[in-house]
This record gives sequence, C-alpha cells and structure tokens, in this order.
Amino acid sequence: MAEGNPTQTALVAGGLAVVLLLNVFFSSTLQSDINNVESTVASNDADLATMNAELGAISDILDADLALIEVLDARIDALESESGDNTTDAQIAELQEEIDAIIDILDADLLLMEALEANLSAVSADIDTAEASLGAVAADLDAAVTNISTVAADLDAVETQLAVLETAVANINQMLTQHDAQIAMLEADHMADIYTLQAEHYYDIAALEAALESAISCQLVPFGNCAGANLSGANLSGMDLTGIDLRSANLEGADLSGAELNESLLMNIEGNSSTNFSNAYLRYADLTGADLRYADLTGADLRYADLKFANFEDATVTDADFTDTYWHQTIWTDGDRYDSNQA
Repeated sequence: MAEGNPTQTALVAGGLAVVLLLNVFFSSTLQSDINNVESTVASNDADLATMNAELGAISDILDADLALIEVLDARIDALESESGDNTTDAQIAELQEEIDAIIDILDADLLLMEALEANLSAVSADIDTAEASLGAVAADLDAAVTNISTVAADLDAVETQLAVLETAVANINQMLTQHDAQIAMLEADHMADIYTLQAEHYYDIAALEAALESAISCQLVPFGNCAGANLSGANLSGMDLTGIDLRSANLEGADLSGAELNESLLMNIEGNSSTNFSNAYLRYADLTGADLRYADLTGADLRYADLKFANFEDATVTDADFTDTYWHQTIWTDGDRYDSNQA
C-alpha cells in the first residue's frame, strides 16, 4: 500500500496546530477578560454596599437630629405657654443649656455628615473608575469575540483545505498503488530479458566502465597525468601530448600516429602489433622498459630518446630516426640486446 505524501501531511498538521494555538490564545484572553469583569462587578458590589451603609448612617443621624429639634420645639412651646412674669432666670439658663447641648449635637452630626459626604464622594469616584474599567473590559470582550469569529472562520477554511488535501492524498495513493501494480507486471514480464541483456553485454559494460575510469583519471593534454591509464584502442592520432606522463599505460591497439610526444614519459608502456606510432614525435622521450614488440614506428622521430631496456622485437622501424638515442640492454628488432645504437 502506498503511503501519503509526508510533505502534504506535515503542512496540514502544521496549519491545524497554528489554528489550535490561536484558538487557545484567544480563549485564554477571553477567560482573562471575563475574570476581570467578574472582579470589577464584585468591587462595584462592595462599593455599593458601603454607600448603602453610609446612607443608612446619615439617615439615622438625620432622624436623631429631627428628634432633638422636636424636643427643642416642644420645650420652647412650653416656655411660651408660661407667663412671661413667671419665667425665672434659672429656667432661662436651663433652656440655654438645652439649646447649647442640642447645638453641640447638631455640630457633631454636621461633622459626621461631612465625613460621610466625603466617603460618598470617594465611593462615587470608585464607581466611576469601575464603570470606565467595565467599558474597557467590554471593548476587550468585543475584540475577543471578533477574534474568536476570525479564528473560527480560519478553522473552517483549514478544515476545508484539509478535506481537499485528504482527497488529493487519497488520489495519489490510489495512483501509486496502480503504478506499483504496473511496475510489478513490467518487472515480471521483462526481468528475464533484462537479465539476458545484462549477461550479453557484461564485458562491454566492464570495458566501458574501465574506459570511463581512465577518462576521468587521465588528462590527455600537454604534460598531463595518465600514468597507468588503460588507453587500449584509443585514437590519439595527431594530438599534442608533449611531456605527458604515460608510465605503465596500456597502449595496445592505440593509434598515436603523428602525435606530439616529445619529452613524454613512456616508461614500461604496453604495446602490441596494433599499436601505431608512425610519424609520431618522440624526441627526448623516456622509453625505458617500453614494450613495443610488433608496434609500428614507421617514420617516427625518436632523436635523443632514452631506450634502455626497451623492447623493439619485430617492430616496424622503417624510416624511423634514432639519432643520438641512448641504448642499454635494449632489445632490437632481431630480438637481441644491445648497448649501442643499431638503427
């Protein structure tokens, strides 16, 4: 069974995570606002209770003052009903004391009422502040409601996208399942042919891989490094390979006709009857230990070359120039070794 695209699944999960985080954030903010409202309402209730208590105290004071005034009025009425001639200084003094006492009580009540009025003003200010706070909290609640509506809309949109993506994933899984089945059928139908082709071209593939390895590691340029390279059958005719390092290289069947190989390093190269050095330039080349049996060196220029231990048995050397070459244990075309130039 084919699995869904992990990238699409991750995107869907990420979108849902973001929406859920936003929902949690706004829910937390709304709960905080609700807590603030409840705290403000409780504070207002306490302030109103304090105001009611103080109003009750003022009402009690006013009732007591009214009772005193009524007593004073009754006393005055009693004195007025008595004969003026019978009013004594003692009665007047007693009345004056009662009046002074009532005045003192009224003054004390007045001070108490002023204090209560101050408290009422403070409570009124607290209520105004609370109302302002309630207004701010109401605004926060409105914003929270708007945010929740936005989050809800986003969640609906994400759910819609999720449904679309789930459908797409299901379709892809179905297609992958179909492709898996088709691949299995193709493998069953053609695997035998594939194995047969691999067996038939095993050696061709190996040769190509070897040639590729040589091409990657060998630079066929002046003074390049191709030591140990497999260049069998390579066409290097006419190339400028001055000073190249071809030590121990395989040149069987290689065509180097007319190639510039002056000052090149050709020690221990391997050649055969198909190796072609005709008209090649090999001045000052080092051919120490080179195996050039049966090779074609027709018209080659080998002046000043180092030929010690080189093997030219049965090689074609017609018109080749061996002027000032260095010989030591060099095998000439007749199969014998020489320490002097036999060309």
